[in-house]
Amino acid sequence: MGANGGHLYTVEVRPSRHDPGRFTWAIRDRGKLVRGSYRPHASERAARAVALAEVERLIGHDDRPDMP
Repeated sequence: MGANGGHLYTVEVRPSRHDPGRFTWAIRDRGKLVRGSYRPHASERAARAVALAEVERLIGHDDRPDMP
């Protein structure tokens, strides 16, 4: 496994289905949903920034040694 614990995270940013003009995000690991946004964001850039920060948080958790 690599530095990220073998995860292959991808970020998807899409227009919101329920709130026109706003955007949601999803983080996937090999196609399986890991995290998603509960609230739509005002712009695609804002949604992507939040998603990338969440990926960084997930990678940080992967680097910690397992706790008993």
